[in-house]
Amino acid sequence: MVHLDSDPAVEHWTYEQTPIEYISNIRTKKIRCYYPDFYVKYLDGREEIVEVKPKRKLDQATVKKKAEAARQWCSDRGMTYRMLTEIELKDMGLL
Repeated sequence: MVHLDSDPAVEHWTYEQTPIEYISNIRTKKIRCYYPDFYVKYLDGREEIVEVKPKRKLDQATVKKKAEAARQWCSDRGMTYRMLTEIELKDMGLL
């Protein structure tokens, strides 16, 4: 959050305020809402959804379902979806 606040390219951002529907159970077709960590709008007009997850959780079925739904949701809107782990955060100097 401090990184987003201090990035001069960021116009504004929100935390867990963008609902994305996904099918949580294929058999029953149960639909749930997923609220990704961040929505970011940049001054140049770009928009992206950013999710922060520990690397060890990336293979979990629920994480995969949510990520796929978010990728499709972003694609439909001309946006980018990014999943960041502690590895990317360290590379960015944020950990």
